[in-house]
Amino acid sequence: MAPPKPAGNPGVVVGLEPSEDRPSGAPRPAGRRPSKAEGKGDDYFVEKDGLSYAGTHLLIDLWGAKGLDDAEVVETALKRSVAACDATLLNLHLHRFSDQGGISGVAVIAESHIGIHTWPERGYAAIDIFMCGACDPYRAIPELRRSFAPRSIQISEQKRGLASPEWFLERLHTGYRQGFEVTRTLHRQKTEFQELVIFDTPTFGRVLVLDGVLQTTEADEYFYHEMLAHPPLLAHGAVGDVLIIGGGDGGTLREVLKHRNIRRVTIVEIDADVVENCRRYLPSISKGAFEDRRTELVFADGVAFVAETKDKFDLIIVDSTDPTGPGEALFEERFYADCKAGLKEKGILVTQNGVPFLQGAELATSYRRLKSLFADATFYLTAVPSYVGGFMALGWASTEAANRRVPLETLETRFAEAAIETRYYTPAVHLAAFALPRYIMDGME
Repeated sequence: MAPPKPAGNPGVVVGLEPSEDRPSGAPRPAGRRPSKAEGKGDDYFVEKDGLSYAGTHLLIDLWGAKGLDDAEVVETALKRSVAACDATLLNLHLHRFSDQGGISGVAVIAESHIGIHTWPERGYAAIDIFMCGACDPYRAIPELRRSFAPRSIQISEQKRGLASPEWFLERLHTGYRQGFEVTRTLHRQKTEFQELVIFDTPTFGRVLVLDGVLQTTEADEYFYHEMLAHPPLLAHGAVGDVLIIGGGDGGTLREVLKHRNIRRVTIVEIDADVVENCRRYLPSISKGAFEDRRTELVFADGVAFVAETKDKFDLIIVDSTDPTGPGEALFEERFYADCKAGLKEKGILVTQNGVPFLQGAELATSYRRLKSLFADATFYLTAVPSYVGGFMALGWASTEAANRRVPLETLETRFAEAAIETRYYTPAVHLAAFALPRYIMDGME
């Protein structure tokens, strides 16, 4: 539905004074510095997270958008976007190319500009927003969605005027952080469930971050995905049906599908935007796994799916985020109990359980819950360079202890027969991964 149209016809050229959008003398929200246009000070650079830069530049693509040939809709969208960002509108200029053609326009603001060019016949609009100083251009996104109702929106970000390299700082752990130099931000989005960012780095390649926490990188994803998939698959020896909860990047799915005996993999991801953007920007991780005929992709709450499904699985893999936000419920005892009910005889459940050195309490809680439900519950380890803090623990639970005690010779035979290529997993690493350091065993007591 198009937004209400302003009174009057903007025509081809619209010139607006700042007072038309903000009453004279009206107070500005706290925290916004005056602009040069207001004659109240210098146009300061942003100082944030150790960076000094002029401002944030967004390149925005709208697909399946409406109202792109309506000058009044475009005018309203630009005005509302300026207001949402608490920017100062100086002038607004629109040009229509023909009665049924596209519109080019720019809102000139004291903090820089918002530009738009539309292709109504394709339902596409190209928008760029640059704002210097403290104004936040991301606050324009909801107004653009409201005005044009796009089917999809793609956003890339560039910090302009960087006086030093841009860095992403992960603050997952209290009192500790790690940094990644960012060479380019490809996509940033607030999905229905979380904030999603994908960027390039010189060391780890392309990186996926959710709610400020690193999820995977092109350089070291196999350390994690191979160990989440191959130990239970080769220990069981006859897995046909697999359920993956989470795993929207497709890496675990890719590894599972390497095994020819797999009949069906159901992957349940709560956030469709994660899958869409990982397929677009991180295709090297899934490598076409979502298109495999054995893949059944379900967008749903994994907790509800496991509780309600009547299907049974040989293997359930919980490839989740950390126990915050959308992933929190995937560490609850009720969820583990529903997973147990969803396993076939001899079935195995494996889970992501964080870094014990920095997340010891989470490990102890998960162990207590798994041990109360399964005859055999423990952890096995992998070492992922971008998951700081030492070993990463993967939960292991099964109704049969024999699954964990398959001899090396059997694992080697199964691995050879599977004829799969790996970069981290070997049968010897498989067995060694279950040898836990004393500090982890102490945390399980």
